[in-house]
Amino acid sequence: MTRALASHHEYSNTGIVQLLATIERRAGLTLAALIALYIAILFFGLTFKYVHWAQGYDQIDYQQSIWNTTQGRFLEISHYRHTDHLWGMDFIPAILLIVPFYALFPSALTLNFFQALFMALGALPVYGIARDRFGGSRLAGLGWAGVYLLYPSLWFVTMSAPWQPRTLAIPALLGAFFFLQRAADGRANTRDLGAYVGLLALALTTRTDVSLVVTMFGFLAALWRVGWRWALPPVLIGLAWFYLSTSVIVPSFYRPDYQVRQGETGTVTEGDYTEIWPGKSPQLAYYSHLGDSAGAILWTIVSRPGDVLRLMFTPDKVVYLFLMLLPLALLPLLAPDVALLAAPPLAMNLLSLRPFQITVREQYQAIVIPGLILAAIIGAARLWRWWQARNAAIDQRSVGVARRNNGVSRAAYALMIGAIGIAAATNLAYRNPVATTVLYRETPERLAAMERLAALIPPDASLGVTSFLAPRMMPRRFIYYVPPDESFPPLERAEYLFIDTRAAALRTDRHRDFVQRLRESGRWQVIAEEQDLLVMRQAPDNP
Repeated sequence: MTRALASHHEYSNTGIVQLLATIERRAGLTLAALIALYIAILFFGLTFKYVHWAQGYDQIDYQQSIWNTTQGRFLEISHYRHTDHLWGMDFIPAILLIVPFYALFPSALTLNFFQALFMALGALPVYGIARDRFGGSRLAGLGWAGVYLLYPSLWFVTMSAPWQPRTLAIPALLGAFFFLQRAADGRANTRDLGAYVGLLALALTTRTDVSLVVTMFGFLAALWRVGWRWALPPVLIGLAWFYLSTSVIVPSFYRPDYQVRQGETGTVTEGDYTEIWPGKSPQLAYYSHLGDSAGAILWTIVSRPGDVLRLMFTPDKVVYLFLMLLPLALLPLLAPDVALLAAPPLAMNLLSLRPFQITVREQYQAIVIPGLILAAIIGAARLWRWWQARNAAIDQRSVGVARRNNGVSRAAYALMIGAIGIAAATNLAYRNPVATTVLYRETPERLAAMERLAALIPPDASLGVTSFLAPRMMPRRFIYYVPPDESFPPLERAEYLFIDTRAAALRTDRHRDFVQRLRESGRWQVIAEEQDLLVMRQAPDNP
């Protein structure tokens, strides 16, 4: 009986070993399959969300500017009061990379595909980084690629809106680290340096806040002492880009008749920036409670550290940090040097008063992800090497060493499998966004009503529309947000209104009676209404 059990156990081990050997031999094919699976699932999720009228208003910023560019109106947008140009919101040259593809396939589905593709491509450098950190093990590379692809915030960022430009920054930053790691190991050459700088430059073009992460690459290179050519360019380029974008380029795209509104430092409460946004800079305006310029914000941080720490580490923000670290088994804490790469976006989120920035479910975590993933890999590798050194020191006898080396390999793979399991479990526990999109959707009756009412609005008419209805009303040259506030143009610019009276923005105290006021104004005529949906048109005699 005992002999039979032992034989069965040996057979099982042999089967597992053979399976792992097969996977390792076909690591490239396995990695490609993982990437393709992620793209397929997330593309399906994004498309399902779009078709079922569940996509939010963020899509408008990018799709409208891309579509207008294909129509000869370079990056034109319509739904902000202060600018008619996307670069009046943020300096994003990378968006031009998508224009040729959108011109060939003018659909939101094109943006869906690139959103999923760019996020999935981050698995390639993650594979190479983990393989090199774990002694050339391709299995370790595959395992950590799996952890990356299962990381909950990666899914939430992907599903947040079709093609956030920041998503291109994620594989670019991860790729830059791959080459920085080669330099730290003494294996880099001139081409590696060129690829490193080129990938960081590409990441810069995706959003202004990425420039602060690029700057941290320079500080990490200096900390690792890999040479000034790896350290100095990211610091100089990153800081210069941040300054030029926030202080020169973006303000130059403001409308000439727009008057910059500024509030006093400390007057913004509860994340309501409508009175002062965009201020001198749309990026810095969200920190106007700290100062009205980058220098003033920095001075507040330096001169009032106690107040700033109390702002950054409220109970809900501590929970947010824990939820970001938990899917990675808290391993980033073992690599605080690498975690520097996540420090700027994390600090921006913690310094903000907006609740959207301190949740794992929003796009504001996009450029936090690379730093945390990298710190988790390096932290795990350091834990593995510590375990290896500890076991080697216990007994130096040759047989014992051989046995322990086998144990170390098993320990490394156990750590990797555990990390995959935690990432998968938290992905489900955090309510996977693809699953929730499919499970919680509008009723067929309401979806049919949306289609019927949308067909009443001419495709070239200027339109005011609530958030989740807006993406399906594109492409359109003039589209405006309902309900408007100080940041948006007056609603009278629209010829038609398409309103979901259940929209969250209409349930706030400020806008609770918004629809009633429209009905009573005499400026708008109701032309259709059903399923809590409303289409209105400007009255012909409205001046």
